[in-house]
Amino acid sequence: MTTAAEALAAYYAANGIEADPARSATWICKIGPASVEFPNWEWRRDAVTRHDLHHILTGYPCTMTGEMQMAAWEFAAGRYRHWAATLFCLPLALMGVICAPRRTALAFRAGLISTSLYGSELDLNKPLTALRAEIAALPTEAP
Repeated sequence: MTTAAEALAAYYAANGIEADPARSATWICKIGPASVEFPNWEWRRDAVTRHDLHHILTGYPCTMTGEMQMAAWEFAAGRYRHWAATLFCLPLALMGVICAPRRTALAFRAGLISTSLYGSELDLNKPLTALRAEIAALPTEAP
């Protein structure tokens, strides 16, 4: 049975992400061919592990479209409660409405019947199946 920690390690390796993005001083946002380096703000360090688990649990990929879907899902399921996180994710969800409207709408609808991991105690030794049941994330269509 795969634990949340094992799933995260595999996800990071598959997507070329450093082993623990919650501990790094900076992070790189890639939009198409452009890359912008940002400080790894405290709110992001606190949210990023749960955000990445949301990707794993919902199946939304680590792509630009997947980030748009994830932003829509998190707004509906329960976003990270910090003004800067909201300002960062809102444009992604709005871009999704323009660039991938069907996928974004389906992700938002799936989020309405789900619960995010934000605000809950996170046990990375928990089986992934238990976390999936905890959030009840059932995408209405394959990502």
